[in-house]
Amino acid sequence: MISFGERIFNERVARGWSLRQAAARIGISHTYLSAIERESDPRTGNPVTPSPDSLLKICNAYGIPFRDTEKVFTSVNEGDMIKFLITQLRMLRKSDAKMYKTVLTEAEKD
Repeated sequence: MISFGERIFNERVARGWSLRQAAARIGISHTYLSAIERESDPRTGNPVTPSPDSLLKICNAYGIPFRDTEKVFTSVNEGDMIKFLITQLRMLRKSDAKMYKTVLTEAEKD
């Protein structure tokens, strides 16, 4: 199984997008996208874990189901994840109140 970085690299190449073109479509810097694709920061060699917001933007740009990023989330900071989820819930409440209530009802079942 290929890693998330390899997958988005392959998706970008298949579309014929340069790194800068893809980054512009996603809404992140080309250096950040490069680090995500390589899965490490070239300056430090440290692993790169994209933020939940960046993951969502990448998924939207490439048509990747967000649920496919589950393995990437194992290394995301818990606080960042909570902030991201709260933001997503607030946006859902504004855009689709019925779905928002459904999500909350389902969450209470667990």
